[in-house]
Amino acid sequence: MVGYASGNFGKNVLASTMDVFLLFVLTERWGVSAGVAGLVVMIGLVWDGLCDPLLGRLLDRSTDRLGTYRRLLFVGAPFVGIFFAIFFVDPGWRGGAILAWAIAIVLLFRTAYSVCDVAHNALMMRMTKTPGAATTLSGLRYMFSCLGALTVAHFAQAFVDPTNDGGYELLAVTSFAALAYVGTLWLSSASVPVAKIPQSEPKHGGSLAWIIGNRPLLMLLALGFAQALTLPFFARSFAYIGKGVIHDAAWTGRALTTLAVSQLVALPAWMAIARRVRQREVLVAALTIIAIGLLVFATGKFVTIAGIALFGIGNAGLQMMIWVLLAGSIDHGEHRTGIRLEGLPVALLLLTLKLGGGISGALLGRGLSIIGWDESAPFGPVEQRHLLTMAWMVPLTGALICLAAVASLKFRRSTRRAMVAARNG
Repeated sequence: MVGYASGNFGKNVLASTMDVFLLFVLTERWGVSAGVAGLVVMIGLVWDGLCDPLLGRLLDRSTDRLGTYRRLLFVGAPFVGIFFAIFFVDPGWRGGAILAWAIAIVLLFRTAYSVCDVAHNALMMRMTKTPGAATTLSGLRYMFSCLGALTVAHFAQAFVDPTNDGGYELLAVTSFAALAYVGTLWLSSASVPVAKIPQSEPKHGGSLAWIIGNRPLLMLLALGFAQALTLPFFARSFAYIGKGVIHDAAWTGRALTTLAVSQLVALPAWMAIARRVRQREVLVAALTIIAIGLLVFATGKFVTIAGIALFGIGNAGLQMMIWVLLAGSIDHGEHRTGIRLEGLPVALLLLTLKLGGGISGALLGRGLSIIGWDESAPFGPVEQRHLLTMAWMVPLTGALICLAAVASLKFRRSTRRAMVAARNG
């Protein structure tokens, strides 16, 4: 399990870098307007997400899924690393040329990343035959993800201020990240048990019926989209807050470090809680802590780090539970139909997460344009307040919506049970 989960380190080193710094690099290094840069972020993530269901369906048709997953990781991981490293090599172009270059490399990176992402996440479903195993493996995966995010936070200065040494530090950091990705994905692939599991392939149209009839999966997809649309606003704003509000490039690294450490420290507790408490109650607790953290962050700059830490504690529980719920929904579908799909459910979840994240990036870019962000001009007090408000208000709204949805579903189910009990006397 540890060997497999280590792949999330390399994945999150690349994913966190692109998630937090892609927009910033486009606007601050290459002079792309914030609105257009947000569209580039959205195009890449939406394309990545749209590739996932096709790949998932093809993987589920394979007669040797385990071998297919491993071959895709072994062959695809180097391409992901190469396209990632190339993106951060500044060709010196500006205007339309640099925009076309950025879109082309982002699409190449996202295509290769999609292939490996679906294969790696589908491997998890081979190792989670019980709820306890799903909780353990999901927790281990997110621990390695937090270590990846912590590594990115340590080297944040290279992205926020890449000109301090002519950009050589940025080149070294991104090259290391690419190598880490390839190495951990290969290790992850090699760590999965080799025993083959007989698979039943659904008949034509069976996949659609499997998905539509799987209520836990549909609920999970809705939750995943809502949180991916809103919560990423918070961390993506750190680089802009550090430059335009705090006026300290090092603050971004401290904020990201606080976020990663708080998640890492909280994960063992969430894993223990998830083994003893119902899943909906764990989700309610995680979303409540996220909301409290954002409210603390909103009260003022003297407690912003405390707010970030609380947000991280809650987010660790939420992100861990998303993959626990996915494993449960796949088992639910297998028990209901006798057919086990892995690639397609994984791909659909990745699609919703990436669609939400892509639209979120576009909205952040649009928001920066509306409040008047200009990389070459100082930010006034009014604009600073608008940026800070946007950073916490959007994710807080999303957390409250998700919290209300989870709580209401629980209430309706409890009410239905009470009515059935009353009818039965």
